[in-house]
Amino acid sequence: MVIAGVVITTVPGKAPFVAASLAHQEGVKLVGGDGRERIAAVVQRASGEELERWAESLVAEDERVLGVFPTFVGADPA
Repeated sequence: MVIAGVVITTVPGKAPFVAASLAHQEGVKLVGGDGRERIAAVVQRASGEELERWAESLVAEDERVLGVFPTFVGADPA
């Protein structure tokens, strides 16, 4: 299990809408944001590759998302 803290940047003013859609995703815990264009989240995925695919698909599939930037990445052996 890979756990990562990420900052998701959005088009200005769109963070609340993106956060609402992320709130329903399994393995994603929203932990903060500025209410305008940045969202802080903790993401759990089975592997680093799966985490990368999640981030890439988020940017590719949601035009409001500009980028996903990791702040920390760790592995949980449990």
